Amino acid sequence: MWVETAVVDNNQYSAGEPPGFLGDARMRRFQFTDEERRVIAKERFYHPNPRVQRRMEILWLKQHGETHQRIAELAGASRRTVQRVLDVFAEGRLEAVRQFHEKGRVNAFAPHRQSLEEEFRQRPPKVVAEACDRIEQLTGVRRQKTQVRRFLRETLGLRWRKVAAIPVPPKKSVEEHAATQADFLKDRA
Repeated sequence: MWVETAVVDNNQYSAGEPPGFLGDARMRRFQFTDEERRVIAKERFYHPNPRVQRRMEILWLKQHGETHQRIAELAGASRRTVQRVLDVFAEGRLEAVRQFHEKGRVNAFAPHRQSLEEEFRQRPPKVVAEACDRIEQLTGVRRQKTQVRRFLRETLGLRWRKVAAIPVPPKKSVEEHAATQADFLKDRA
């Protein structure tokens, strides 16, 4: 057992600590403003991105004086992840913690969005398979139904509508019913 005292980075260590033990001296110290403390406490639960929530949890534990090892255990992250989050915070504070620099693939429909939107607004497709074929004819880009469905819904804002025939009343013929409907539509205009 070591019994002599050592001074490392103006911190005194003794009794049972081996030489080279830096304990708390290697942990970086951060000053959190009252506003940052309030934001961290809120966003660790209420930020819409769960990855940001996890980063805020790490910062919350750090502001409460936990060691990096303990932060890693409590947050369910590795010590390296804790270090990375603290690096990001040190460089850009909370704004940097909320950002992720991910590079995704460029959507193949993006350059053709305007022309596809015009086409589908003028002549909406009846089924997704028809939309797939028309997109391939117009752009040369072939995609499966799932990707086309997502593009139509999320990018172009198109929604699938349930369509059905208007039933004919039992005492009228189809021609009589059509005339009644035409009169009704004419009166509304």
